[in-house]
Amino acid sequence: MGNALVFQSDFGLLDGAVSAMYGVACSVNHDLKMYDLTHDIPQFNIWEASYRLVQTMNYWPVGTVFVSVVDPGVGS
Repeated sequence: MGNALVFQSDFGLLDGAVSAMYGVACSVNHDLKMYDLTHDIPQFNIWEASYRLVQTMNYWPVGTVFVSVVDPGVGS
């Protein structure tokens, strides 16, 4: 399984933020396989986000790219 991209964030799913991330990634590589780890990280909780990555990353194939967007400073 090459070209895998896994997203997680504190965005939730009520607006278009997650969809925008998918759109940008797809515009770079149409063959990219994209997955969601979660978008329900409590806002600004970088420790929870880190835990979720550690909890799951070893189950993904070597070469998988993880994108975690959790901003404790909002817009920094």
